[in-house]
Amino acid sequence: MIKQQNRISIHQGSKEQAMILKALLESFSIMVFEDSSLMSVFNPWGVLVGDVNSVKLRVKEEDYNEAKKIIDDFNIGLYSLSK
Repeated sequence: MIKQQNRISIHQGSKEQAMILKALLESFSIMVFEDSSLMSVFNPWGVLVGDVNSVKLRVKEEDYNEAKKIIDDFNIGLYSLSK
């Protein structure tokens, strides 16, 4: 039987933002898993659409702390997208 690894959500946001963060994390050899699902809720009055373009990034449990630090560093401007 294959042991399933625990994956922790590290980011949720737009597809564009997720692509940038995924590429950044992968450049540090961190495996990133994408969970891009359309969210909607059915109720008696119709369908409520949630985060239509929302993408959730997940990493392995053992990579969480390193991935979190990389994303935090990116958010404060330590990594630049241009040369």
